[in-house]
Amino acid sequence: MTILFQLRHVAHVRRHFIFTTRHLSNITPARVRFAPSPTGQLHLGGLRTALFNYLLAKKTGGQFILRIEDTDQTRYVEGAVENLIRALKWAGIPHDEGPGVEGPFSPYYQSQRTQLYRQHAQQLIESGHAYRCFCTPERLSRVKEARQKQGNYIAYDKHCSYLSDEEIKENLQRNLPYTVRLRTPYEGSIEHVDLVYGKIKFSHKTIDDTILIKSDGYPTYHLANVVDDHTMNITHVLRGEEWLSSTPKHILLYNAFGWKPPYFAHLPLLLNRDGSKLSKRSGDVHVEQYIAKGYLPEAIDNFVALLGWHPSNINNSNSNVEQQNEGLFTLKDLITKFDIKDVNHSGAIVDHQKLDWINKHHILKRAETNEGLESLAHVLKPFVDKQYLDRLKGTEDEYRLDHVYLIKVINTIKERIHNLSDIPKLCNYYFEEPNYASSEAISLKKKLKLPALDLISSSAFINEFKLIEPFEAINIKPWIYSTAKSKQLNPNHLMMALRYIITGTKVGAGVAETIEVLGKETVMNRLNSVF
Repeated sequence: MTILFQLRHVAHVRRHFIFTTRHLSNITPARVRFAPSPTGQLHLGGLRTALFNYLLAKKTGGQFILRIEDTDQTRYVEGAVENLIRALKWAGIPHDEGPGVEGPFSPYYQSQRTQLYRQHAQQLIESGHAYRCFCTPERLSRVKEARQKQGNYIAYDKHCSYLSDEEIKENLQRNLPYTVRLRTPYEGSIEHVDLVYGKIKFSHKTIDDTILIKSDGYPTYHLANVVDDHTMNITHVLRGEEWLSSTPKHILLYNAFGWKPPYFAHLPLLLNRDGSKLSKRSGDVHVEQYIAKGYLPEAIDNFVALLGWHPSNINNSNSNVEQQNEGLFTLKDLITKFDIKDVNHSGAIVDHQKLDWINKHHILKRAETNEGLESLAHVLKPFVDKQYLDRLKGTEDEYRLDHVYLIKVINTIKERIHNLSDIPKLCNYYFEEPNYASSEAISLKKKLKLPALDLISSSAFINEFKLIEPFEAINIKPWIYSTAKSKQLNPNHLMMALRYIITGTKVGAGVAETIEVLGKETVMNRLNSVF
């Protein structure tokens, strides 16, 4: 039975098993790790892996370790580790041990642990569970091609596993380069219970003699992660589905060392809306891209958590039931609700419309408090500065860059946006004069009723409007309605005419609320300038 065939039967197998280990895994304090390679920015899938590990650790009173798998120096990107740590801190999931937070199992860079791996590889050679392979790249290529033509997709033919002690000694004396390979048994199988996929069985005939130590002396992922997980007392390994087929190799290594394997849980693939695997061609796939677009960290956490997981025990929660039914969770909620048994194995669709919806609701949640509004203004300010700083700085309108003003803007428009970064583009009238020559303004003007335009252009209307005190929405809105009624006009027609004058756009926050934020002087100037 091939690995592919076995994986196709995982879903069927999973439906017929109830695993006590799935429940025990949430009872025992979990010591987990997130072990990325420093090859660039943090992928959305990487954040989900880190988040699920973090949630399990905090749910069980355990520890979340950050370990850097940097043994492949050819792929190392300068500054990637620092960017990674910043992204995790931004998401509110800092590590308990790792770079910058040293613990009892440091160092946490694999490139600084190579001697440990070599020692363990030597131990496997001495016990007969591994062997040196002196095959040249040219021979390996020929063997692989020939075996594939025969329908055998195990690339290596175990040639060097048959070398005598004398042949090995001679090759070493000649300083021939070599790798160290795992000696996979011919017969038998590996069977284990994955906390997401259930019981999985792999025939030894489908497992190659994988390389453990490369010819440059550096370990491969397979050896390094097993040695590190054991020596760092990792209890649970939560990682992407792409590593599922490597798990039997790792279990063989645990058995060879005489170690007890940790719990394994493989998380479903992230998919585009068309079902294809999420990739750079799909658009935003890195956390830094979402940060740059102004998404809130709690919204990203909420969104990412729902990529393959949803709580099954909502009805037993003391949290707001309506909030939970909508799929809205704070990080605290996620810690409380998280359980590995609620992770499913089906691919998770990355739906950015859903993210926008989630982000909108977290904006509204933050905006419920003064502290929250201040933090939202802090998020908004860079976007406003980018577009308007040069134009407003040093002018009488520079106050429009201040947090106090930005908080007022957010308060008026929060119900109508999905992202704070939308404000400078969609609500430019808060920061500059309306563009009445735009296609939107011209289209809006054509829909205005002439009696309403005539009224707001009259000196009587402007003079009375100027007398409203305090100049606040609570007074402005009833004045507009009473004025419309006294002139036998439809109040909506008058509102629309005023919206055109003060914003030049069809939609936005309430007219009275917008007028209050802009202030009497700005509004009066716009009324006088148009007519």
